[in-house]
Amino acid sequence: MFKLFFLLSPFILFAQNAQIIYFTDAHQLYELDDIEDGRGGVARLKTVVDIAKKENNETLTIHGGDFVGGVLYGGIYKGNHMPIAFNQIPVDIFNFGQHEFDYGVDHLITLINQIKGTFFTSNLVDDKGNSFHQLPTYLIKKINNQTILFIGLTDQMQTTKKDSRVQQSDLFLSVEKVFKQVKNQLFNQIVVISQMDLAKNRELLKRFPAINLVLTEEVDEYNSQINYVGKTPIIATAGNMSSVAKINLSSHNLPQIEIIPLDKNTIKDKVLAKLEAQEKNNVEKELNQKLAVLEVDLDAFQSLKTESLAGNFVTDAMRDYYKTDLALIDGSGIRKNVEKGDFTYKSARTLLPFGNKMVVVELNGKDFKAFLEQNILSEKPKLIQVAGTKFIINKKSNSIEFPHLENEKKYTLVLNDYNFGKLKNYTRILIGAEDEKSIEDYEVLKIYAEKQQIINPKIENRITIIDYE
Repeated sequence: MFKLFFLLSPFILFAQNAQIIYFTDAHQLYELDDIEDGRGGVARLKTVVDIAKKENNETLTIHGGDFVGGVLYGGIYKGNHMPIAFNQIPVDIFNFGQHEFDYGVDHLITLINQIKGTFFTSNLVDDKGNSFHQLPTYLIKKINNQTILFIGLTDQMQTTKKDSRVQQSDLFLSVEKVFKQVKNQLFNQIVVISQMDLAKNRELLKRFPAINLVLTEEVDEYNSQINYVGKTPIIATAGNMSSVAKINLSSHNLPQIEIIPLDKNTIKDKVLAKLEAQEKNNVEKELNQKLAVLEVDLDAFQSLKTESLAGNFVTDAMRDYYKTDLALIDGSGIRKNVEKGDFTYKSARTLLPFGNKMVVVELNGKDFKAFLEQNILSEKPKLIQVAGTKFIINKKSNSIEFPHLENEKKYTLVLNDYNFGKLKNYTRILIGAEDEKSIEDYEVLKIYAEKQQIINPKIENRITIIDYE
């Protein structure tokens, strides 16, 4: 690394300031209404960008990643309504978040082709080891006579839909590869746009001290954070486009950073405000359709810890629709609480916002057991909610007991295509994600709710946990 540092030392030049507007996590076109007067939205973002360009007409606007999928709105439109807004702002540079791939590579490529800004990636490759979609592996931009090298990194690709056409290469080896490719060029600034956690960003700066700035994914939904390794900042703006960072880069001084909340104090651009209002109205009309009456609160976060009412409701709906022996969903796939009262289409999509397609397989009991063990007993455990069976987690022995499953007996199982991508062994696929019989998870929930009319799931000891005490 010391050799690499000295190799990069000649990159430092002297020039005038370069200005960047950075935002990330743009799941929803219009503002979120979970705080007074809302937060985020493309109309407020447009205003901030316009003001910045009046100050410096060569300002670069950068999106750090995750504009497809994620929240309820993302699940409905799958990013389809973002290109028109991004082009009007306009956004100049795009890095990828893993959620860009939630609805498949083909869907993402369609969106990329609609967006005028430049996508790039330094560590996502295809099945032949070439850059994903033949995109640039780095960008070099000249702003006000400053030359800036941009590197783009994406982590956590195991949490999105699997496809051999996009694979995650080692983060740090990918950075080293870029440095080798540009070793004979001079740069005023080296900027990394990363979708990585804080620990990996810190490690990145320790390994590559020539980096001047890291622009990364949100650390907190409502608050922006600036962390430092030495004097090098790691900037994480708030989630769901709630804030932007305005950064001035100078060869003579440390980066000047201003965090700008996209809240009630930011005037909305009139054209994009009209687009926001139209989209919000369309979504509300679709979502307010009443399906049933919910007699209990559904706590989504309980699904991460133990058997939950939400988990039982969702897996019962899946099993009922496809008439299978078993059903499963990982607890993290159930995203948000739903309060008792009218259960609407919005409620269904709130619980399951990603819109994953259903898959039905035949498998042996031992293969079903193996799937639960690989998730629940891993270093980063994920609890699995189930229907059609029960199991006991023994934390003392780090084992799982399955009282009602026979190893060699064949069972039918329904699960979403995300979980299917992690299922290592099965006998055969009965309904694949591309089959006409495969529908989205929230549609299964809608049909089940309309059929039941009264929704009142119970805890049935499907999951028992024996703790250390």
